Formats: sequence, structure tokens, C-alpha cells
Amino acid sequence: MRLVKILRQLKIPRWSTIVSCVFYVIFMLMVLCVTFPLKSSSQNKLSETNADELKKSEWSHTDDLTKDLKAKDGAIKRPILGDTVIISNSMNGNKLLTKTFYRADLNKDLTLTVQELARFINGRVRDHVDMAIKANPTNFAAIDVSPRDGLVTWDEYHAFFLKSRGLNDEYIKNHDEKKHIPLDRKTKEEMMRDKALWSEAARTDSFSLTLDEFLTFRHPESSVSNLLTLVDDLLRQFDEDGDDNLTLDEFSQVSADDLDDKWRKYIITKTMYERQEEFKRLIDTDHNGKANRSELLSYVDPRHPRHALTEAASLFNLADENNDQRLDLDEVLSHADSFIRSKVISTYENFHDEF
Repeated sequence: MRLVKILRQLKIPRWSTIVSCVFYVIFMLMVLCVTFPLKSSSQNKLSETNADELKKSEWSHTDDLTKDLKAKDGAIKRPILGDTVIISNSMNGNKLLTKTFYRADLNKDLTLTVQELARFINGRVRDHVDMAIKANPTNFAAIDVSPRDGLVTWDEYHAFFLKSRGLNDEYIKNHDEKKHIPLDRKTKEEMMRDKALWSEAARTDSFSLTLDEFLTFRHPESSVSNLLTLVDDLLRQFDEDGDDNLTLDEFSQVSADDLDDKWRKYIITKTMYERQEEFKRLIDTDHNGKANRSELLSYVDPRHPRHALTEAASLFNLADENNDQRLDLDEVLSHADSFIRSKVISTYENFHDEF
């Protein structure tokens, strides 16, 4: 009691008041540190963002199929910005296909059905698209550095491209754009391809890309805006009454007048009955006799199971030598090149060839 009287006479605040004040001071210091980081720390973070960091972030999502394979004599390489693994050595290719075969064999009967292969391909496609979307902001930020303004210019991307090919800052700053003497022919062709893809993706400004346009540039199969363009093309070709919907008759009764159009070329390869069944089972999901834009968007999405089933059926037609509707490991390995070039392994290259 005597101690309490002494403390009251000294007018020392209560412990609850002191603790509250301490927590408030700590909170304000944390806010200030987050809002105004040290200048040197911020600069260091920016300087560390380069081609090696981007490559590391992109390949942190690498599939289990390839992460344990060791490159021998340049047999396996990992190109920049999410390109899939390229196999040029038959031993490594067979090892990869063998592991793929056992992963796709869900019931462990040492054979693959077309459904098992299609399910595996669809899983690969979904992983590829999801990883591309997830990594896009990181990749974009790593290239958008001079200045960091929310846009990637061609000069910024081109500098990153050259640096990822092992060229130093001095060359990148002073090189002759028309010659590029240190680059081999294949790299020059890749650069020209990128210029063409850039022109298609740059919708708002031909000299720079927004975040979504950058996704269209690097992964057109993953970009919603690009898929919406495909829906527009589909409606333009087949929506005869202009009501922004496709009916069963509009989709199935197709003439061969314009085989230059990719949609007509694809659909005309099927019989009318097959086109009707495809519309009923895969497009008109609410079964009201019409396909709206939402249903068409799902239909053109590369993650739709129909794409994987079509590719699996093509591989079966090629490799099922005894026509037993199953593939064993020997049949897969005897057609190794075809499987490696397919979406079973080379998902990235297939997408960029298609789009």
C-alpha cells in the first residue's frame, strides 16, 4: 500500500498506458520503414534484377519430368522465358519418355489408354498456362527497368534478350542493330520472330507493351484478350444471323467455300454428324441449342479437354502398331521423336507454333 501511495505521488502513468504507448511507437516505426525504405537497399534490389534472376524465377516452376535430368553434351537446354525443355539426345529423350509413361499410367497396368494419355496432356497444358499467368508479373517487372513505368518497351526487351544470350552491357549499349555480328543465324531468326509477335501484341502502343499485352506476346495461349479475339473470329465466320450466338445448324452446316480460314479448315475435316456431336457435347454446355460467348471462350481455351483428346488420338493412330487400343512402353519409345515434339513433352513449342 505504501508503494502505491508513493507511485501516485510521483504521478507515474499506469502500466496499461505505458504499454499502449510503446506499441503505438513501434507500429509507427514499422509503417515508416515500409513506406520509406533505405535508398541503398532499394537500389540494390533494382540492380539485382537481371536475366539470370528472371530465368531463375521462371524455372522455379519446372515440372518433375525434367528437374532431375542432367544435361550431357548439350543434350538438354532450358531457353529463356518459360520455353520447354528441348531434347536432342536419344538417351535423355528415352529416359524422359519412360518417366512420362509411368506418370501417365494411372492404373499402373503398364499400358496407356487414349483417355490416360489425354488426361496427362491436359494436365501438362493446364500447368503450362497457369505457370505462364503466374510468372507474367515477375517477368514483366524484371524487364521493365529503364524506366520502371509499368510498360515494357522494345528496347528494354531487346536488351534483356541480348543479355540472356551472354552479351555484355557494353555491346548491348553500342551494338549495330542491323548486323548483330556475335549472334548466330538461329538467334537472329528468333529475334525476327519476336519482332513479328511484338507487332501483333502491341495494341495500344506499337513501341511498348502493357502487362496483359506482354502475356499475349510471350504466351498468346494464356491471354484472355487473345482468346476473345479467337471467339470473335469464330462468330465472324459462322454466326450467319449476327445474334452473337452459334446454333447447331450454323456450326455443323459448313461449306468449303473459304478453306483459307483456319476455323473452316478445321471444321470441314469432320463429318456433319461429328460436328453436331461436338457442338452438343463440347460447346453447348447448357444444352439450350445456342452457344454464347462464354461457352465459345471455354471451347477455344487450350485447357479445354477436347484439345488434349484430339492430340492423344493422333498419337494413338501413329504409335498403336498392334491396334489393341493401348500403348505399351515399347510403342511409345519406338515413336520417341513424335512424342517429344507433341504437347506430352514440348508444350511450349506446340503452343507457339499454333498461335
